Amino acid sequence: MGLQTSRHTTYELREAMNVSAMGVPYGEDEFELAGLTKQVGSVIKTPMVQQSPVKFECKYQSTLHIPGNGAMGTVDVVIGRVVGIHIDESALTNGMIDVAKTQPIARCGYFQYVKLTETFDMLVPGDERTPMALTTKLCEKAEGDAKVEEKAEDTLTAVAARA
Repeated sequence: MGLQTSRHTTYELREAMNVSAMGVPYGEDEFELAGLTKQVGSVIKTPMVQQSPVKFECKYQSTLHIPGNGAMGTVDVVIGRVVGIHIDESALTNGMIDVAKTQPIARCGYFQYVKLTETFDMLVPGDERTPMALTTKLCEKAEGDAKVEEKAEDTLTAVAARA
């Protein structure tokens, strides 16, 4: 079974990500080429990008081959099972990843990307499990952390107000 790592590619890392997309000869170190530092995982030994605030260690599950017209039009989506997660404390707000801090990027197509800086919550109408699941997770994280306890209480109040 193959091993792989994944990460949030942040706006700050965009140029290094672009360099790592180049076609290079087998054996050439893309980390070195892109000016990135390798970090060894705690579960698997495949290198991760140390500079990324959010990293995942994965074991290979499958590959989805999407045919296209020529080499540039073909896409392989590699799917892995997450076996290790690394999140830098600076990326968190109230125990959750804060995209305003990490500013992950995503490819839109062609040469266009988007920088994510904001999220919003949206509950499924009529599904009362959604707010309770979120509240339960917050309460579990809250033990001994006054900030998280306050957030959990605010969430419970908001959930009660919606009911």
